[in-house]
Amino acid sequence: MLRALCGLTLAASVASAETHHFKPTVGHPTFAVRPPVLTVKPGDVLESESLWGEWYEKAGGKWPGEVGPIAIEGAEPGDTLVVEMLKIRPNRDTAVSTQGGRFGALVPDGGTAMLNDMFPRGRYVWRIDRARMTGTVDLPGSTMKSIAVPLQPMLGRVAVAPEGDMSFDGLWPGRFGGNMDASDVREGTTVYLPVFHPGALFYFGDGHALMGDGEVCGSGLETSMDVTFRFGLLKKKTIAWPRFEDAEHLMVAGSARPLSDALRIAFVELIDWLVADYGFEKADAYQLVSQVAVIRVANMVDPLYTVVAKLPKRFLPARSAGTGAGASPGVRLGDMPWTDAEGILTPDRVVVLPLGAGAKEHGPHLTLGNDLILAEYEAARLVAARPVALLPTLSYGHYPSFVEYPGTVSLSADTQKDVVVEICRSIARYGPRRFYVLNTGVSTVPPLQAAAAELAREGILMRFTDPLAAGKAAEDAVRQQKWGTHADELETSMILYMKPSAVRMDRAVADGERVRPGPLTRDRRRTDRTYSPSGVFGDPTLATWQKGEKITEATVAAILKEIDALAATPLVRR
Repeated sequence: MLRALCGLTLAASVASAETHHFKPTVGHPTFAVRPPVLTVKPGDVLESESLWGEWYEKAGGKWPGEVGPIAIEGAEPGDTLVVEMLKIRPNRDTAVSTQGGRFGALVPDGGTAMLNDMFPRGRYVWRIDRARMTGTVDLPGSTMKSIAVPLQPMLGRVAVAPEGDMSFDGLWPGRFGGNMDASDVREGTTVYLPVFHPGALFYFGDGHALMGDGEVCGSGLETSMDVTFRFGLLKKKTIAWPRFEDAEHLMVAGSARPLSDALRIAFVELIDWLVADYGFEKADAYQLVSQVAVIRVANMVDPLYTVVAKLPKRFLPARSAGTGAGASPGVRLGDMPWTDAEGILTPDRVVVLPLGAGAKEHGPHLTLGNDLILAEYEAARLVAARPVALLPTLSYGHYPSFVEYPGTVSLSADTQKDVVVEICRSIARYGPRRFYVLNTGVSTVPPLQAAAAELAREGILMRFTDPLAAGKAAEDAVRQQKWGTHADELETSMILYMKPSAVRMDRAVADGERVRPGPLTRDRRRTDRTYSPSGVFGDPTLATWQKGEKITEATVAAILKEIDALAATPLVRR
């Protein structure tokens, strides 16, 4: 709800919003009140980077410090600063992780007396493939001499200037944020911080290309980041501890020692959030979080430990579109009871049905649920941008080209057509007559054409995405592979942009002899199909997240244009 409320604060300033480009040259060792390096307005976007320094270059080097402070015009004590994490991406080809000595969760630290020797100091230098979003490290003492893993970039430190005249070393987390080392602070997350001073005085730094829960060795894959933030304010909205929100969870970060106190802070503040903003009675909220909440031990190495308490948003009360401060442009029908849906399903509402395979082969480097990732990412973008009613994703479809590969599920063309027709008919009886199928497959196009024709005879308009057309200009502009349409350079690039942790680039192979673009076969003797032992048709080794960004943004823009055209199409009464 905080994110939605921010929209009210930003509405008046969006027309005058600016994008600022700031290249920092000086880092600060503490979070404290000092003159701002930049002043922005609510609604403004900042493109910048975290600092690189000798710490990354050599053992014992000096830490470069944090970027800031950045003042937000109009911020006053008692307000809440809103920072949307629009982009967090490594901008160097190496990352460093140090361990041992007296710093880490599994070694005796300065505050815990132990008789055992210090763990040997170590410094691992990871090789970062920024395009493919992988990190590779040598393991010289092990049977497996190296390993490559998908990256999940984050910021370890986001903060405002602490209360009063307090100054905290960069290693400290607290009510002001600071070195929380919470891997939830990544692209797609909105961070809420309490404001203690005019301007809020925002700091950031400590980029991690990847970090496991707890940061147990004392460091993640430390490197510098290109970042993009959008700032907002919640006026006269006071929070006690940092809060986060993404598409799936409400989260609160609590920092203390012992770890149990950090957990208590996080959960008490999460309960208070539910009471203040979501209509829960305190005892009821206590019961709910006790049964459905999850926790992340963000760090157990800093001067104060950090725990993030997370409540799945599917357990929050549904809201109707266009009502209340928490209203968003679109709504998810699956998140509301029928009594709310009744007011949503009007004749002028466009209903969106995402269609993406939850079980369909995509080579050795992508998951069987690859198309589901595509569909649900694009669906989230639609519901955030247009007043559509979003149906749950249909995760089964007509995919005959891939049935030789275990795990693939394919419906017949007739079944695919009938399922879509019946879904649209079911909702049309309540009022809507315009439907858009957010389609992520190629073989699903003919059944969808047949479904559209059948529905048209009943006065129901249905349109759908043609994935070979949406975003085609962007695909042509970035394409390097000679051929390919499946688990290839383009599709893999999109997933690297949407969800890099779902891609295993170390397993990517170029495959698919160019007989014709499908169906695929693992049987070399067949001449009626494209031979591909891997299930790939194209060259995913050429994939980069930068290509994926261009393709995805062009595709989303094309889909939004189609939604707008559908909404403006007159209905033919039958």
